Amino acid sequence: MSTPLRLYAIVYLILPARRSGFSPLINKRRIRSPPTHTTSARGMTQAATSEPSISIAVLGGGVSGLSFASELLSKYETGGRELEVTVFDTGRLRPGGRCSSRLPGDAPKEQKGQQGSSRRACDDEKNSNADKENQSIPANIRKAIKLTDGKDRTITSSGPVDHAAQIISIPPGSFDEFECQLNQWAQNGIVAEFPKGSVCELLAESESKSRLHAVDGDMYYGAGGMGNIPAKMREFCESFSGFRMYQDVWVSPSNGVKYIGSTDNLHEPQWELKANGKSLGRYHRLIIAHNGKCADRIMSKTPAKAFHSLLRTRFGPSVPQWGGSQMTLNSIYSLVFAVKTQKGAGSPITEALSKLSPGDENVYTVMIKNQPNLRLLSSNTLKHKHHQAAGSESNIEVYTLLSSAAFGKKFKGPQENLPVDLTEKVVVKMFESLERSLELNGSIADIVVDLKLQLWGAAVPVNTWVSRSNKVDPDGFVWDGEHGVGAVGDWILDSSIAGAWESGRRLASHILCDSKFEPPSVGLPSRLTNDEGPKFIPSNAALVSGVGSVPTSTNEQFVFSSNGQNRGEGRGRGR
Repeated sequence: MSTPLRLYAIVYLILPARRSGFSPLINKRRIRSPPTHTTSARGMTQAATSEPSISIAVLGGGVSGLSFASELLSKYETGGRELEVTVFDTGRLRPGGRCSSRLPGDAPKEQKGQQGSSRRACDDEKNSNADKENQSIPANIRKAIKLTDGKDRTITSSGPVDHAAQIISIPPGSFDEFECQLNQWAQNGIVAEFPKGSVCELLAESESKSRLHAVDGDMYYGAGGMGNIPAKMREFCESFSGFRMYQDVWVSPSNGVKYIGSTDNLHEPQWELKANGKSLGRYHRLIIAHNGKCADRIMSKTPAKAFHSLLRTRFGPSVPQWGGSQMTLNSIYSLVFAVKTQKGAGSPITEALSKLSPGDENVYTVMIKNQPNLRLLSSNTLKHKHHQAAGSESNIEVYTLLSSAAFGKKFKGPQENLPVDLTEKVVVKMFESLERSLELNGSIADIVVDLKLQLWGAAVPVNTWVSRSNKVDPDGFVWDGEHGVGAVGDWILDSSIAGAWESGRRLASHILCDSKFEPPSVGLPSRLTNDEGPKFIPSNAALVSGVGSVPTSTNEQFVFSSNGQNRGEGRGRGR
């Protein structure tokens, strides 16, 4: 690995020096039922005490939530009270959030009427702007769409598939801790480096000609899938007896979080959580490690009004030049698809990229800049070295195709229950756009044998909340000391998994500064109207790429229109 690392990014796993014996193997433990009463002291590795434990609930098992838990558990020095950290995650099979993967053998989701979609509709918005034109749907595409989720899907039969975050690197700024972690991760084989020249931008040289331009710098991806990263994080946390984690738990947006405490007595539990009408326990502190409308609604009925105001969310592909007054998340379609080719011959995608490539390297990932409907194409087959069936006369290539945020907004639907006609329309339009981008003539859709379309409804933050307690570096988290509740995530620091990881670490460090876990408030809105006051600012990297803070080959700047209405992501051409 070259030194020093400097880039833009996505990742994490705490490996603190004071603990040893970290195993790179996933600890496959059965999922336990959530507690239905006030949490009791379980103890850490230190000797048991007579004092009651300090209990902390974390809502969200993505990178920021697990980063917070890892830092807190590994750095906490008991002062007579033991520490319990309980993470509740909505992931059905495993943690990860945006840093997740689909794996061979994943059990299909049980269909129970509309129960699943009703629980996960928090970030859905009705949109009447969808194109009404009729389309001719190829028979193989229609057949692939009708395939049910199962263990034998072609798209996951050969190896892991990354359907959300794709690239790991280091953003500019104060990310030294994350840089150290990334080095450790690489040494342990938890991440793999993209070969030089295998990450490219596809740029339009003219109306009829495009070219691939290699992106310089050190970039990584999760070895065995991006989801392997949060899996390792969870494994590390499980080495502490005071850690619990529960999957597929949906804290009720309407009444799932209740403030039961007193601002005059933070020694007693302050928060009670519920799911499906049943108590998940009472906790001294609460951490919100996810965003979107669910997080907004969860905190809307609590007395932490200033804190809740930061969780209010709007959805759109861009923000005003001054940053906007609310957290803004874009919406992106993720299309995972498999194509079949004759053995020994590459697919039209492989051949097109080879012709456009400036070198002889295989192209793993392409940031698409020559087509307004798309933003990224990545080969899961190359990244994860998918195996091919022995004795087969054909090969399978599996790709992930991410739409632009403008496209996601135009064709947005109910993300957990996309109508068939909308699915067909979106899939066909994305394939047509990819064929135009690669200068192909209708040859991709014809060879598709399996696909899965997912609307990433609350996808990437396009603005970030910035506060600076020390007048220099962003705080990177929000903490309401009066009510004992905090927030972590990429929307508070950098629109990447690196930002999410660092946000969780920083809040844990702030809490640990006070032995009673009663540090002062940080990052709450203030009445300051000058540049020193906390505020939302545009995330240029996320606005330009549409898929988060990722490296580029040029110093491209997002172009804001003069009338305050934004022109859409990725139209800047600054160098």
